[in-house]
Amino acid sequence: MNKLIFIYLFIYSFSCFSQRETDNWFFGDKAGISFNSGIVDVTNNSQMTTKTGSSSISNSQGDLLFYTNGQTIWNKEHQIMENGDGLAGEPELVQPTIIIPKPNNSNIYYIFSTRKTKTDTPLFFPGIYYSEIEISNTYPLGKVIRKNLRLENSTAQRITAVHHKNGKDIWVITYGTDSYGGPDNIFFAFKVTEKGIISPVKSRLNEIAPIFNIGEMKASPDGSKVALSTNTFIYIYNFNNTSGTLSRFKYLNLQLNFTEGYSSNGLAFSPNSKFLYYPSLFSGNAGRYYTIMQMDLEDPREDHIGVSVFNTSPNRSSASAQLGSDGKIYIAQVENKNLFDENGYYIGFETYPKKTLGIINQPDKQGEACDYRHDAINLENGFSYYGLPNFIQSYFRNRIISDNKCVSDIFEFNLDAYDTILSADWDFGDGTTSAKLTPIHKYTKPGKYIVTCNVILNSGNTTFFKEIIVYSLPKLINDQKLIQCDNDNDGISLFNLNNISEIISNDNTLSYKFYRSRQDAENETNEISNPENFNNESNPQTIFTKAINSNSCVNIESFVIEALFKPSIPISPIVSCKDSGSEANNGDFDLRKKRDQIINELALSSADKLAFYATFDDAQKSTNKLPIRFNSPSTTIWVKIENENGCSGISPIDLIVNHPQINLQDNYTICISPSDHPAIILNADSSSDRFEWKDENSNTIISTGNNFPLTREGEFSLTVYKTVNGIECSSSKNFTVNYPPPPNVLNVEVNVQSETDNSVYISIDGDSSYEFSLDDTTYVGSGTSHSFNNVQPGIATIYIRDLNKCESPTKTSASIIGYPKFLTPNADGFNDYWKVYGVSSNFFKEIDIKIFNRFGKILYVINDNNSEFGWDGTYNNIKLPSNDYWFHAKLKDLNDNVIDKKGHFTLRRN
Repeated sequence: MNKLIFIYLFIYSFSCFSQRETDNWFFGDKAGISFNSGIVDVTNNSQMTTKTGSSSISNSQGDLLFYTNGQTIWNKEHQIMENGDGLAGEPELVQPTIIIPKPNNSNIYYIFSTRKTKTDTPLFFPGIYYSEIEISNTYPLGKVIRKNLRLENSTAQRITAVHHKNGKDIWVITYGTDSYGGPDNIFFAFKVTEKGIISPVKSRLNEIAPIFNIGEMKASPDGSKVALSTNTFIYIYNFNNTSGTLSRFKYLNLQLNFTEGYSSNGLAFSPNSKFLYYPSLFSGNAGRYYTIMQMDLEDPREDHIGVSVFNTSPNRSSASAQLGSDGKIYIAQVENKNLFDENGYYIGFETYPKKTLGIINQPDKQGEACDYRHDAINLENGFSYYGLPNFIQSYFRNRIISDNKCVSDIFEFNLDAYDTILSADWDFGDGTTSAKLTPIHKYTKPGKYIVTCNVILNSGNTTFFKEIIVYSLPKLINDQKLIQCDNDNDGISLFNLNNISEIISNDNTLSYKFYRSRQDAENETNEISNPENFNNESNPQTIFTKAINSNSCVNIESFVIEALFKPSIPISPIVSCKDSGSEANNGDFDLRKKRDQIINELALSSADKLAFYATFDDAQKSTNKLPIRFNSPSTTIWVKIENENGCSGISPIDLIVNHPQINLQDNYTICISPSDHPAIILNADSSSDRFEWKDENSNTIISTGNNFPLTREGEFSLTVYKTVNGIECSSSKNFTVNYPPPPNVLNVEVNVQSETDNSVYISIDGDSSYEFSLDDTTYVGSGTSHSFNNVQPGIATIYIRDLNKCESPTKTSASIIGYPKFLTPNADGFNDYWKVYGVSSNFFKEIDIKIFNRFGKILYVINDNNSEFGWDGTYNNIKLPSNDYWFHAKLKDLNDNVIDKKGHFTLRRN
C-alpha cells in the first residue's frame, strides 16, 4: 500500500463519515431515490408527505436508518419511530430540519429543527431545537431519547451543516434573529462534538437588502463558503470552518431593473465548490421563463449574477437543488398553473407537484457543458414539491475525480475526501483493478462503467462510486478512393476532399481534417487548409483524414485520390420557353427528361451517379448540385457521370431560353381619319415563325401577317411563335391605339352690348389649325381663336374641328343673357313662356328671378329648379290679363360674378 497522502484542494483531516450516509433520499409526496452502487434507483416505500425540506441518513454501508420532515421521524421500516412524532420543526419552512451524527458515537444522532412561528397546541416558541435519537442493539429501529430541547430562542428557518476543519466535529449553521420580532441578521454556528452541542458562534451581518423568509442556505462541500437565497437576492459568505465565523464574500442582486429580474429559492454548490447553481424564474418585458443559473465563484465581477445553462417554459417555480453522492445536482420540480378571473385577468397561480426531478450531470463543468437534463428522473408513485433532503454538505466532497474520455485515451483517477486517505482498492468496472491511490487506466471498449473504490480513511472504511462514460471512436472504412475527372489529361484535377465523408463512414455527424501524411495527422501539423479546393500533387495520391465525432474522439484513416481522363460527351441543348412568372428572360428547366435521355443513350446502370452542376469547378468538386428543376436564363451547365470505379466524364449542356422577341410600344396614336394620312404599320420580328394580331375587345384574330396597319382605335395584342429544337414557344404583348385628344378650350368670352348686339369670343389650345361653328354645319375661321357677332341670346353651342382631319372634334357652350319683351301664351309655340334667355344651372349657381304686377305683388319666381320652363302668365292657375309686368333678375355665375337686372315686358292675349 502507498503511504498516506493528503488529498488535493485543501489538506484537511476529516472524520470517518463517508458519502454513503446520503445514499437514501426521501422528500415531497412519498417520493424517494436511492444511490445504490452509484446508480440512482427510484423507491416507492416512503410514508412522508412534505411540501418543503426534509432530511434522511444512512449508515456507512448505505443502509437507510431514518428520515424526517422536522416534525415526524420514520425508521428504516418506514414506520414512525418510537417517540418519533411531535418534534418542534415547522414543516412549512424551506429547511425545517437536518440530521447530524454525533462524532465518535455510532449510536447517537441529533435532529435539528427550525421554527419561525409560535404555536399553542402543542406549545412551541420560535427557535432552534434538537432531539436526540439512539440506534443500538437496544433500539435497532431507533428511539427518540430526548426531544425538543431548545438551543436558542432566535427565530430561524434555514439550516445547513459542514465538517469542522479538524475533520471530527460538525458545524450546524442557522440564520435568523437573536430576539423575537427582531431583524434577521445573525448567523448561528453550533459546533457538534463528541461531548455534545456547543453554544453557537454568532456572526452579525447587516446586509444591503432585507433577507426574506423564503430561500435555502447551503454550505459548500469544501467548507469554505455558505450561500443563502432569498428570492431576488443571493448572499455568499466566506466561512471559517475553524472558528465558525462568516464574512461577506459576494452579494447578487437578481433584480436587473424595475421590470426585469430573477427569483430564486433553491441553490447548490458543485462538488469542487467552484460553481453555485440556482434554479430561478425570470420575469421581464419579453415574458417569463424557468432557467437554471450557474455562478462562477472565481469570477471577480461584483455585479455578475452568472449565466443561464437552461431555459424552458414559465410554468415552473424555483425549488430546491441538492448535490448527490454521484456528483450530480438534483433539482426539485414544481409546476405552476395560472389563475384568471371571470374577465380573463391574471390573479395568480396554483402550485402542483411533479413526478420528475431535473439533473445537472456534470456540475464541475462550466456553462452548458454542465449538461442539465429537465425531467430526467421519473419518480413513479412519488411527487416532487419545493424541497429535497438536507445533508451535511461536506459528505459530498468524498468523490472520484475523472473525466469521460474516448476509448483510446488514458483515464486518470484521483480521490477527494475530507479525511486522510490511507489506501484505495479500485475496480474500474471492466474486470480490471488497481491498488494505487492515483491509478491510470485504458478501456478497450466503449460504454458506461461504474467505477468503485474501497477507501481506507484515517478513521474508517468507505466506498466511492462514479459512473464513467467511455466514448467510441469514429468508425471509418479503409481502402476508399476519390476519383475525379481530368478534363485536359494532365493528371491533375480539382478535388473536394470533404466528399470522402460519403463513402468512408456511415456517420454523417463527423467532422474531418486532412493531411498529407499520417505523422502530420497524429501531430496535427501541416493540415490541408483548403480541402474543398485541393489540386492533387501526384496521381494517384494518398491523403490522411482525421475524423472527429461529437465527443471529440478521433480516428485516422487514409484514402486515395486519383484523376482520370475522360473526354466530354456531346449533349444536345435543353430548350425551355420563358417562364412568364419569373425574372426577365428566365426559363423553367426540368432536367429529368435530359437525365433519362443521357442514361438511355449511354446505357448507364443504376449504380452510376449522374448529377448536374452550374460550373465546371462545382462538377469537379461535386459541390452545389443543381436541383432537378430550376429557373435560369440561357446559360451552360455541366453534367457529371460517376460509376463505382470513378469518374466517367464531365460534359457541358447549353440551356436555351426560347423567348420570341416583340418590339412594340404600349400605345399608338392615329388620326380620326386614317385614310387622309400616311398609314401607320406595325412590324413583328421576322425571326418568329407565325403571328396572331387580336382585337382584345372581341378576342378575335384580325391578322396573321407579319405587318399590321393601324386603322382604328382600340385594345389589341400580338402573339408571336417560334420553334427551337422542336419546342414552340410564344410571347405576347398588348397595346392600345388611340385617337389624338381634342383641343383644349382656353377661354370663352361673351360680350352683351344690347338685346341684339352680342358677341362670343373663343380661344383654344391645340397642335393644329381649327375651324368653328354655331350650328355644326357652317364652319368659319382658321387658327386657334374666333369671334362670333350678333349671337342670339340663349345657350350657344360652339363646335370646333381640326382642319387637318386628325384630332377629334369637340364643342363647348356659352350663355348669352337676353330678356324677352313680350309674352303671348296662346299655345302657338312662340313666346308661350317668359324666361330669361341663357340662364342655366350649368352657368349660374344662383338663379333668382321674380315677376311682379304693377302693384309689386310677386306673381312667379324662377330659380335653379325651374329656370328652363319660365312663366306662363298665370297666378294660382288663373290667367292674368294683358298688361305690363315687371321682373327683377339676380344671377350669380360660377365665378361669383353677380348680374342684377330689372325691367318689364308685356303680356298679350288674343
